[in-house]
Amino acid sequence: MNRLTGFAFAALAAALLFASPAMAAYDPGDPAQKAEYDAALAIAAQGYEYGVPILNMDKTYRISTSANVTNGRGAGPVNKFSHFTRLADARDRKVVLPNSDTLYSMAWLDLGKGPLVIHTAKTKRFHVLELLDPWEENFANIGSPPKGYPDGDYLVVPRGWKGKKPRGLTKIVSPYKRIWIIGRTLAYGKSDLKNVHRIQDTYRIVPLKKWNPKKPYAYRQPAPKKPDRKTDEAHIPGTGPGEDPAIFFDALGAQLKRFPPRKIDAPMLAELSTLGIGPGLRPATAGSLSDAQLQAMRDAVTQGPGKINANFLAKYLETFDLLNGWLATTTGTYGTNYRQRAIVDKVGLGAPMPWVSLYPVALFDRTKAPLTGTKRYVAHFSPETSRPPVRFFWSMTLYDNDGFLVDNEFDRYLINDRSKPNYNEDGSLDIYVQPDKPADPRQARNWLPSPPATSATRGFRLITRLYGLSDKGIKGVVDGTGWHGPSLLPCATDGTTSEGVACASGNRADSALSRDLQDCSAFLAMIPRNSRRIRPEPGRTTSQ
Repeated sequence: MNRLTGFAFAALAAALLFASPAMAAYDPGDPAQKAEYDAALAIAAQGYEYGVPILNMDKTYRISTSANVTNGRGAGPVNKFSHFTRLADARDRKVVLPNSDTLYSMAWLDLGKGPLVIHTAKTKRFHVLELLDPWEENFANIGSPPKGYPDGDYLVVPRGWKGKKPRGLTKIVSPYKRIWIIGRTLAYGKSDLKNVHRIQDTYRIVPLKKWNPKKPYAYRQPAPKKPDRKTDEAHIPGTGPGEDPAIFFDALGAQLKRFPPRKIDAPMLAELSTLGIGPGLRPATAGSLSDAQLQAMRDAVTQGPGKINANFLAKYLETFDLLNGWLATTTGTYGTNYRQRAIVDKVGLGAPMPWVSLYPVALFDRTKAPLTGTKRYVAHFSPETSRPPVRFFWSMTLYDNDGFLVDNEFDRYLINDRSKPNYNEDGSLDIYVQPDKPADPRQARNWLPSPPATSATRGFRLITRLYGLSDKGIKGVVDGTGWHGPSLLPCATDGTTSEGVACASGNRADSALSRDLQDCSAFLAMIPRNSRRIRPEPGRTTSQ
C-alpha cells in the first residue's frame, strides 16, 4: 500500500470535514454573504478554468506511470517508451478520442535526475514525437513535420541546466522537468502493424550518463523485481466521491509550486491570490476563508465541467455557418487563452501544434440538429474539398458522445485516404454515416458506422484529422477562407438530402427494424412512466 503524502492526508481530512453536517453555514438569503459569495465565485470559476489542465495532466501522469513495466497501451515507468501494439478500437475505454490512423508511443520524462537523450532513426513513414509540458504546451516535435526537429539524437535538458553538451547531440530545452511524449507513427492498416513496430523500436530514451552514440540501442532500463502492468485509478482532487470540491484549489496550489507558471500568467495569479489561491497555498484547509467563500469555491468546481462544455458549444456555434457546420481551432500553444486551453484539455487532451495536425469536429448536422444513430446522413465533400490539402494524411473518425469508438461487427471506425474511398465522377466524395451497411458495394466502401437506434448512447460526433497543413492551409480551415469539412445532412424519406445528394441504399431488414424501434419508442413515450415497469429476468439487472 502506498503511504499517504502530506497533501493526500490533508485532502482526506478535508473530505471528512466536508462530510460533516455542521460544515455548511453559508446563508444565501443574507445579502452580505450573497455578495461575498458572488465575488468569490467569479474568481474561483476563473481559477478552475485556469487550473484544471495542469491537474488533469498530473492525473494522467499518475495513472500512466503506476505500471512499473510497459503494458502495450501507453502505461509504464518514467523515462521509457510504452508503445501501443494495436490500433485503437471500441475496446479502448480509457483514452478519450483515440485515433486509428497511427500507433501511439507514450512516455513520461523526469529530468530531475539529469538530462535524457532521445534517439529516433530516419524513416520515410510519417511519425512525430510530440513533447508537452505540464501546462499542455507543445514545446517541441521530433520527426516528419518540417517545422519540427528532424530525426536524430537530442539532449533534453531542463531550463537553467549548466552542463556541457556532448558532441553529436542537439539540445532541446524543456520549460519543466516533467515532459509527456505522445508519439504517433502512421499505420496503413492491421496488416502493416509489424512494420510500424519495427519503427517504434527505434525510438529510445537514454540517460545522458548512459548514452553511447555508437550503440544507441544498447541501454536497457533495469527491470523491476515484481512486474506490474496494471494501472491505478486516479482523479483530480476534489472530484472524487465524498471529497470536498474545494480541495481542488489546494491541489492546484501544489502544482503551481512544483511547476511555476509563466510570467504572462502574473495578472491571473494576482486575481486568484485575492481568494488565497496560489503556489503552495491551501485555501480549502487554511481556515482563512469565510463559509460563503468556501461554498463559492466548491460550486466553481462542481459547475466547472458544465461551463467548459457550454463554452465549447458556444465556440462551435459561433463559427458554425462560416465553417460549414464544423469547429476548427488551433491547439498546442495557448498564451493567456485559458478558456481555449480548458476546452482542449476536456475534448482533446494532448493535441499538438496545428502544423502537425488540425482536428475539425462536428457535433450537429448542417440543420443544427445533434448527430444521432436514429438517422442516416451523407457527409458530402465537393470536388474542391474532397482531397484535403495535407502533406501527410487525413481521416474522418466517428465517436460516441463520451469520446469512444463505436462498436460494430466490421471493426470500422474511420474513413481515410488509405481506405481508398470511391469518388464520384465529378470528383466529389460521399461518406455514408448510418448504422446499417449499404447494400451497394461501392457505397459500402464509403460507409462509416454510427450507433444503432437500439444503442443506449445514440448520439455521436465526427472528427476530421488533417496531418501536414501549410500555414496558409491552417489559416483557411480556421477562418473559413480555405478548405472546410463536408456538408453533413440527414436523409429524407425520398432517399436524398436537402441538397439533392443521394443517400446510401441501406440493409432493408435493419432499416425496417430501426423504424419499428423508433415507432415503439414513440409509443412508449405516451405511456405514463409508472405504468411501464419491466421485471428483470432472473440473474439479470436493468440499467437506467
